[in-house]
Amino acid sequence: MNPKKKYLPISIMAGVVGVLLLASFPPRWFAQSQDPSTSGQQQQPSPGPQPDVDETVLVPKKSQPAPSQPSTAEPSTAQPSPTQPADKPMKINPSEVYSLSTTTNLVNVDVMVVDNNGNPLQNLDKKNFQLYDDGVQQSVTNFGTGEAPMTVCMLIEFANRNWAYLYLALRYSYDFLNVIHPKDWVAVVSFDLKPQILTDFTQDRLEVRSALDQLRMPGFMESNFYDALAFVLDRMNEVRGRKAVLAVVTGIDTFSKLTYDQILKKVKSSDTPIYPVSIVEFLAVRSPRGDNITTLQAENCLKTMAQYSGGQAYFPRFEQELPADYQQIAEQLRRQYSLGFVPTNATHDGRYHKLKVDVVDDQGNPLTIFNEKGKKIKYHVVARDGYYAPKS
Repeated sequence: MNPKKKYLPISIMAGVVGVLLLASFPPRWFAQSQDPSTSGQQQQPSPGPQPDVDETVLVPKKSQPAPSQPSTAEPSTAQPSPTQPADKPMKINPSEVYSLSTTTNLVNVDVMVVDNNGNPLQNLDKKNFQLYDDGVQQSVTNFGTGEAPMTVCMLIEFANRNWAYLYLALRYSYDFLNVIHPKDWVAVVSFDLKPQILTDFTQDRLEVRSALDQLRMPGFMESNFYDALAFVLDRMNEVRGRKAVLAVVTGIDTFSKLTYDQILKKVKSSDTPIYPVSIVEFLAVRSPRGDNITTLQAENCLKTMAQYSGGQAYFPRFEQELPADYQQIAEQLRRQYSLGFVPTNATHDGRYHKLKVDVVDDQGNPLTIFNEKGKKIKYHVVARDGYYAPKS
């Protein structure tokens, strides 16, 4: 051993190796916590979808100038005296401080105009939309359209209650892979007693498939749909872009902490559309008993959630219907119209405001649309039912 060589102490070398190992792991966003009680904690940034921040305008407003002072008044202390040390903090004259004021947050509404078959109608302009807040027409200040990548969280029911449900849940989930584009973001969450994040948001279709491959042995018999949906919506509120929750579920809740009214309130306050795909309908039409009260309640639950959130519910009776249903969902998400307005009622009362969107022509009359054969097209507008105003 050469005595002239110097070696770093072992503690310093271990510290350097630890820093290099930590730097090799990319930050994650969606999978910060799997406990619904920690959903309010601050998340770490990630290379995936970024939070959606409401627009806030900051206007510098200079305060009123101070009245003139008599000649006997003390001089302003804004400037340091010649005898004042250079490193001593300067005193601030309050009359020279600028104040900041904010305007009401912009309300964003994603709108789809679809025909009776659920296909989106394109080529509409800003002038073709009239938006009402509690019956009062609003001025649309922001407008956007065009094809864009979608951000989807797949929420999959995988409880140990019925093996037929498990088979359909997996089959329906795998079929969704066929409509994913390379620029789309997809996360996968399964649930029984508790939600479990199988993969964070990713643009790798193979990673999504690997997440679905983990669903082989079910755990608990409970199916806490309301709690799992709340868990996902809390995280989707921080995602921007064309986002949605694809819920492959029965719509039956067995043991959630949240009640039906509570989850509906959360659905209405969220800006994330929900697209439920029922795994009950396939079995209900083939059951000797037919539809029962449980399946009818589940169907009504999924339809209501879709309506309040601005999504659409699907009840496939045959597996062959799924490709067309998923293609329709993808087209709707990629071809939405984005409307933004500042409410004329600026009261921060925390109250729920009803929204209504109409499609009109240049004269303000209901818009008439014809197909290439000159036949009138029947259509309807899909948008969220309303929003909760902030509290002062």
